Amino acid sequence: MIRASPVRSICWISSSRRDRLGDTPMLLTVVGLGSRSAGDDAVGLALVEALSETANRPQVTPLLWEDADALTLAHDLLQLPGPVIIVDCAEMGMEAGSWRFFPLEHDILADHRGMISTHGLGMAEAVAMARDLGYDHPIYLFGVQPFDLAISPGLTPPMRQRLPAIQQGLCQTIDHLIPPTLPVQIRIPLATPLKRSVLAMGIESKNALALGRADEIFLFQPLGDTADPSARTVLEDHARWLLDGGDAAPKTIGVDLHPDMFPSVMGRRLAQERGLAVVAVQHHVAHAAACMAEHGLQESLALVFDGMGWGGDATLWGAELLHVRPGHGFRLGTFAPVPLPGGDAAVKNPYRQLLARWVDADVAIDPNWCATLGFSATEVQLWTHQCRHGLHAPLSHAAGRLFDAFAALLGIAPSAITCEGEPAMLLEAAAKRFVDDGSQVQRLPFSLRQDNDLLLVDFRDLIRQFPGGHRWTQDEIAYWAMAFHHTMVDAMVQMVHHGHECTGLRSVVCSGGVFMNELVAAGLQMKLEQEGYRVFQHQRIPPGDLSIAVGQAWIIGGEK
Repeated sequence: MIRASPVRSICWISSSRRDRLGDTPMLLTVVGLGSRSAGDDAVGLALVEALSETANRPQVTPLLWEDADALTLAHDLLQLPGPVIIVDCAEMGMEAGSWRFFPLEHDILADHRGMISTHGLGMAEAVAMARDLGYDHPIYLFGVQPFDLAISPGLTPPMRQRLPAIQQGLCQTIDHLIPPTLPVQIRIPLATPLKRSVLAMGIESKNALALGRADEIFLFQPLGDTADPSARTVLEDHARWLLDGGDAAPKTIGVDLHPDMFPSVMGRRLAQERGLAVVAVQHHVAHAAACMAEHGLQESLALVFDGMGWGGDATLWGAELLHVRPGHGFRLGTFAPVPLPGGDAAVKNPYRQLLARWVDADVAIDPNWCATLGFSATEVQLWTHQCRHGLHAPLSHAAGRLFDAFAALLGIAPSAITCEGEPAMLLEAAAKRFVDDGSQVQRLPFSLRQDNDLLLVDFRDLIRQFPGGHRWTQDEIAYWAMAFHHTMVDAMVQMVHHGHECTGLRSVVCSGGVFMNELVAAGLQMKLEQEGYRVFQHQRIPPGDLSIAVGQAWIIGGEK
């Protein structure tokens, strides 16, 4: 029988009047599965037990389910209020001590041979039963490859040694789904009052609403990914409640520039219903504006680096140097664009992205490399043709895609991304394993060029340095991962130099998911401050997409 043990309780508290926005937070349940009598099979239990000792996350409920079977797991899933991460030992054919994160759906499980619980729990069967019984929230598996499953109490010594790194990976995964603790609302005081009140709808994933009025912006608790039906319902209820505020109700609704995101569609519909103005803000401008609002800046350079955002010029942005002030955001620099053959399909496959970069850099594709990855000659020809002729191959400037491709180049990226930022997290973890012997870490090559007034950072020389087919040692992977991080910082510094030449400004705000990377964030801050720049990073709100609504409210509210 399953023993379900809550590790800690959650409680939402606001002021003396219970804030309606705190009544229905979108909850994430993290379930640890395993058996304590079979060596590393207990790793899921150990990881989830340790969650109570990490940073407070009131939207996360950890549970321990010991000695589970498919029937009882499927039954108990129906009692849970939102998305679930199952943490378990899994036989995945990977290096012992490695972990993977992916959605537990039937079609996904079919592509992951052997990814079944090591203690007899049929994951596919449990998920299928839960779906048949009406459970419609996302279900994920955080699987850990065991060292030994022999009958013995406690984890094996090598697994105990790996536990802190795996724990960090689990926490990063949770933070990508639901960022670290935010109060029911955060009040951000503004240095200059807004010229109009704004309800900002935020972004599709990691959604949160923001309300800007007078000299303050309120950021409300995260609602999660609006791909989840429950999050969509809560988003609409909360938005309508804020718009029903009488004389204090916002007169303008802010949305993302991407027309098809659910919060944007919802915002436009609400604006039409109520006769309100609706204003769209570009994704990266909103990122920059959020950091500026947090620090009381009225004008600044901004570096906004992430996976992608709709640019409005038929390309995908994500490595942006901006000049931002209330009501305006000007693009001064970015990474040179690279095609994504197949669009979203390429985003989910880092090795296809790497192939596209080789094609873009005129590097011959190694047939042995393709065969190792299971790419057929027909597929390679098709993707090459798409890249060269722009056929269903949107151009991406995003830094996140370069992280994906370089992780693939080193052979550490998964063949299919199932967690946002997964290759970048693996690349950062590899770089942190680098042992500094005091010698200079090699910088990788890149070039700068102008496209009219726009600075482009071109990494084709970097890609040409690694033509593929090489089998890397762990020490080599760590070295080149660290070299890549140093190179990213160098490129950012060059972009800031260009921004200073264009504007005379010496203040720089940093936002976007790439700045969750400690090596990039700390390295850039140190270099820029050594050169006399004032560097501002997020302090009260995360640098990822949760900050978007704050930026939307600040940019729109600053317009006359």
